Formats: sequence, C-alpha cells, structure tokens
Amino acid sequence: MRVDVCVVGGGIAGLAVAARLAESGLAVTVLESGQQIGGRARDERVDGYTLSDGGHLLHTSWSTLRQTVTPAGLALGGFSPGVRICAGGRRIRFGAAPTRPQQPFSALRMPIGTTTDKARLSKLLYRLATGAPERALEGPEHSAADSFAVRGYSGELIDQFLRPYLAGLAADEDLAVSVRGADWLLRLLVRGRFAVAGAGIGVVARELAGQLPKGTVQLGTRVHTVRADRVVSNAGEIRARAVVVAAGPYSAVELLPGLHEPRMRSVTTLWHAADEAEIPAEPDRSPSVLVDAEPGSPVARTMVVSRAAPSLAPPGRALVATTVYGEDGKQLAALDRTVLERLADLHGPAARRWETIDIRHVEHGVVTMQSPHNFARPVRLINGLYVCGDHRDLPNIEGALQSARRAASAVVEDLRARS
Repeated sequence: MRVDVCVVGGGIAGLAVAARLAESGLAVTVLESGQQIGGRARDERVDGYTLSDGGHLLHTSWSTLRQTVTPAGLALGGFSPGVRICAGGRRIRFGAAPTRPQQPFSALRMPIGTTTDKARLSKLLYRLATGAPERALEGPEHSAADSFAVRGYSGELIDQFLRPYLAGLAADEDLAVSVRGADWLLRLLVRGRFAVAGAGIGVVARELAGQLPKGTVQLGTRVHTVRADRVVSNAGEIRARAVVVAAGPYSAVELLPGLHEPRMRSVTTLWHAADEAEIPAEPDRSPSVLVDAEPGSPVARTMVVSRAAPSLAPPGRALVATTVYGEDGKQLAALDRTVLERLADLHGPAARRWETIDIRHVEHGVVTMQSPHNFARPVRLINGLYVCGDHRDLPNIEGALQSARRAASAVVEDLRARS
C-alpha cells in the first residue's frame, strides 16, 4: 500500500493531523491499534449517562479546540468562573468573571494568605488576564516550588490555595510542575470558564474522523516499526512519503527509541448519580469545579457535570465526576467507599447513598508538566518522520490539537520542498 502520509495513532492528535493533511490534498491513512478512535478522550453512554475515561475538563478560552469542533457539536457547558477551594468546612471561590479580566481581585478578598500575598497574587493575575495565553508560557524555567518562594508567597497561601489547585488541575501536589505551566493554569481562573462537552468528550474525535475520507482509519492495526518512508504493522507494510507518530506518549517512545519520555500519572474517574434534589445548590446557583484542599483526601477535584451540561444525565438526575490521581487501580471498591465519605462533606450527607455508575481507571492518563518542561517540543524528528501529541505541547486536548497543527504544517512544508 502506498500513501502520501501514514499516521500512527487514532487519538485526538492523530485524527487532527490527518484531517489537516487530507484538507491539504494529501492521501492519508491512520492506523489505530484499538477498536475505537479517541485515545484517552473517549466516552460511552451508560443507562442514559455519558461517561468518559478521564473526566476531561475543558476551558472556554481554548481557541484551537473552538476552531476544531463546531460549537453546536461540542455543546460546551460552563461552570461558574474560577474554582472553589474546599477545606476545613470552607468553600472559597477564586476567579474573575470572563468579561471583566481587569478585576481578578478575589485574591484581595480571599481569607487565605497575608496582605502582601494578596497584593502580589492580584498583580500576577492581572498580568496573566490581560496578556495573550502564550505569554504565560514565557520566561525562565523553574519549578513552581522554587518560583513561589522567590515570589515571596507565604506557606499559608501555597498550602491552602496554590498547592491544591495544581494538584487538582495538574496532578502535582509536590509543586514540581513548571512555573510557566502553573501560570498558564492560573490564567484559566481569570479568563473564560472551565467547561465540559455536553455531547461527550468523544465528540472531538468523532468530528475529526468525519472530516476524513471514508476508509482512512484502520482499526485493530498494531504498528511494529516506523521509518521515514514506511510503517510495518500486523496488517502488512505501508510505503509513505511521510510518517507521523501520534500514539500515546509511552507507545511513541517504544516506536521511536530516544524520544523524550514524559512523566505520567494514573487518573481514576469515579462516576456517581443521584436525584437532582439530593445535591445542594451552590451559593450563587451556578455549578462549580470543587478543588479539594483537605489534607489526606484522595479527591483532586469533583463537579456536578450535569448542572453544567444537562444532556450528560437523564432528566431529574445528577451526574457527578470525581477525579483521583496516582491510584494503582487494584482496590477500586475500597477507593469508592473512601471517596463517597469525602463527597459527603463536599456535596452533602446524601452522597453516602449515591449510586456508583462506573469507575474508570487509566494507568497512564495524564502527562505531568514536571520542571524542566518544554511546551513546544519539536514535531519534526527528521525529514519524513514526525511526532505529535499532548506530550509535545500542553498536556491536554488543547495541546494535542496544537501539536497536530504544528506537525501537519511541517509535513506539508517538507513535502512541497521535496517536490
């Protein structure tokens, strides 16, 4: 078989790069080892509930995502601006209205930290809110722990806000994350809103696959070897003018020895359901992303996703997604009991009686931004061989799409030059 470009991996990055190359007029084939497209961004309908493998949290400020999936298809359901930090029986909302980025001054009213803390943090958030997203990723590379110390933040502010926020959003409770990544995450508090896909996270892969010619994606095809001009799989050999490896991080390393191997952590998403009336409403009547700052709690974050996107649950029912990082997946029933006990503090005593719809464990679920971290790793390895995915960019769906754009541009540029 001969094609212009062979893409290895049918996840978000693989489908996105294939769609852009096909749009450029190139003949493309996508090889996916599994029986489903989407990679770590798949969903499933179970008894009227839409469940995903990772409890994916999106954001309304992600421009590449908005340009890739139609608004009607994505059906973003937004949460209240910012997040609520929960500890010691307190819920402290932190964030600014997306239409008023000049006022991220909830830091000044937050009952955490010193007066100096609040002034310094407010100044940082104002700069992040009024600057372009890429500005947050500029500057020197240090760990968040070192940079927070240099910035003069108190231990109280770090332990009661910054540490739990990074643990809940970046799976990093040790503050080993790149401070540039930490600043990028802080910007999400004061520009736009966190959101979930009302059509399910799998809609991203489905829309991308719909842009490809019929027969482009070959499922159940495991790749053994890649070269700049060919791919060898269990279905035979494919000759190509260019090869793009868009497999998961560890699979990419296996196919391309010497490739940077990122640190990854497991993600366990617990899906619970209850009658809508059993879950107390938020003080401002708007659904919130709850970040758990209670020491010793297994919960990273929890949210009533059906309040942001009602289509994710049957009428009158509420669907709650709770994220836990770092579990080995061997004692999920025990984890569920522990989590429900904590959810009773976060969502009300009735949580102890909630129905467990499913528990989804992904061993290598999220790429950490451990310092030093390169947020724009090269996608061109040699002329004819490329790699893309969230391990080459921001470690989320937005980053996967951005890396796919960079890879597609590199392929088209090289093929044109060669012609």
